[in-house]
Amino acid sequence: MAAQPKKKISRVRGRTRRAHSSIKLPTLGKCSNCNHAKPPHIACPECGFYGKKKIIITKADKRIAKKLKTDKPSEPKKKEDVSKKDTDSKDKKQDK
Repeated sequence: MAAQPKKKISRVRGRTRRAHSSIKLPTLGKCSNCNHAKPPHIACPECGFYGKKKIIITKADKRIAKKLKTDKPSEPKKKEDVSKKDTDSKDKKQDK
């Protein structure tokens, strides 16, 4: 047989025992760099700083780096060069 309680536990006694078991919201502090809410003792997920040092490369950093790589000024084709090529090919065809 399983163990049985000797006496009934009243509502108050049972509830006072369980009073500390409630779910508590996490405490959040502000990031010193971007003022975004973050848990204490953890690097900021928004800017990647922990204190005054950059620790984490964030998604925003990756996006900016990718944009800088793609935004490099490439030399567009000039209309004059294209027209010269067209005329050269036409001249060759006429020579044959």
